[in-house]
Amino acid sequence: MQHLRQSLSWLLQQLLPPACPLCRQTFPAGWTAPLCADCLSGISPLPAAHCTCCALPFAATSGSAHLCGRCLKQSPGFNKVFALGLFAGTLRDAIHQFKFSQRVSLDRPLAHLLSEKIPSVQVFDLIVPVPLHRRKLQRRSYNQALLLARELGRCRDLPVAVRLLIKVVDTPPQQDLSAAERWQNLKQVFSVEQQLQGERVLLVDDVLTTGATVRACSQILLTAGAGEVQVAVLARA
Repeated sequence: MQHLRQSLSWLLQQLLPPACPLCRQTFPAGWTAPLCADCLSGISPLPAAHCTCCALPFAATSGSAHLCGRCLKQSPGFNKVFALGLFAGTLRDAIHQFKFSQRVSLDRPLAHLLSEKIPSVQVFDLIVPVPLHRRKLQRRSYNQALLLARELGRCRDLPVAVRLLIKVVDTPPQQDLSAAERWQNLKQVFSVEQQLQGERVLLVDDVLTTGATVRACSQILLTAGAGEVQVAVLARA
């Protein structure tokens, strides 16, 4: 039986050789990374000069990481943002395909790459995806943040609280709003289904732009009893 399985596996690899899930380029022999070398090289990492809390990239081309003015002025609720890279190039294209073109199979490679950006010493009790309102979920048919959260849960061996955080108001799209308008747009939009008992939460979303969404989610989670909230996103704009 084992010999038959090995033979079938070899035959499948000959007929359907492993390929990059993003660009479809065939992997070289022995390749183990989630994406091909070309796609990986197209992901721009966060610069050294960025906010140590919200991961905002600073305009300076050199310098060290420190808190940005906004985080100094008012705590965002979450303690830190982990990001795979900047919202540009290959990563932006991958997120667009994943989010808008039904490329749901990208959840696993993107989540694995994101997991590598979160130090193993970081301890969490559960993972919470940023929710979609039910109307938007019906239109899109899936929540990309939930797919990422589930894969991160498998990577980190953590439970995913699928229905803990809900979006109770169907807000208009955020991309054309200013930072102040985004924050106003998200007031009293999220709710929790149960109280927490000091759990350390990893909040998951796809892209962080102004941070209004994850700020609103973090604050409602803390109000519900979370001990602390940290954020993981694929890209920081």
